[in-house]
Amino acid sequence: MRNNLLSIGEVARMKGVGIKALRYYERIGVLLPAHVDSQTGYRYYALSQMPELDVVVTCVELGLPLKELHRYRTAEGRLDLEALLERGRTLALENLRRAEGIMMQVDGYQREVALQRRLREGSSLYERALDEWTALSVTWEDRAFHAKRYAQAATELYDRAAAEGLLPLYLQGMARLPAADGGNAWHVVLEVAAPAGGGASEGLLRLPGGMFAGERVERDDFEAAFAAAFAAAADVPPERAVLALDVWDDELSPDRFTLELLRA
Repeated sequence: MRNNLLSIGEVARMKGVGIKALRYYERIGVLLPAHVDSQTGYRYYALSQMPELDVVVTCVELGLPLKELHRYRTAEGRLDLEALLERGRTLALENLRRAEGIMMQVDGYQREVALQRRLREGSSLYERALDEWTALSVTWEDRAFHAKRYAQAATELYDRAAAEGLLPLYLQGMARLPAADGGNAWHVVLEVAAPAGGGASEGLLRLPGGMFAGERVERDDFEAAFAAAFAAAADVPPERAVLALDVWDDELSPDRFTLELLRA
């Protein structure tokens, strides 16, 4: 009989799967050996089980919890491959979208770091072009800036992005919108990838693009930098947008805080 079976070590080498993993699959009932030697306890597997092992390994790679595999077994104990592969395909598409989102984030961070390096090395006053962008927002209910309240609002935005399946990008900070577009109020904003199909979300804003007059505001702490931005914005006419954005810069001093103040 053993001539038609593979030892656990042979299966491990053939499929690139650890022996510990094969024992775990057995323990949770995902892949049982075809034969267990009653004297030695050695495990043996049939060649016909290898496609099933391939499916199990694919499920692991896709992030499908192995303990869920029992849901895909027929009354005879066989895997319902059609249903399982459809689930695998769904997971693969989700992983692909997640990977594309991560690449979008990384590309954006790289562009912003490179841009901020150029701005840092140039004139203290400059012009910067921004495309129109989409952001989750929380309306700021105070005329003054408070670091703790800002941190709470920013945390709320990241939690909301996760709950609504929105991808956070790299522009974040505060925005004062023109009177016609938001009552001249400040908002805490977090840029997100625009929802597929143009779907809407509560608190989702379209922020204006165009050419902005910019400067970097550097202070000893977070609150002082935003307070300076609020004070500077008071001199900007209410029909013009003002952005105070966190700076992505690879040479920021840990004992200083820098933001970018942009006036439309």
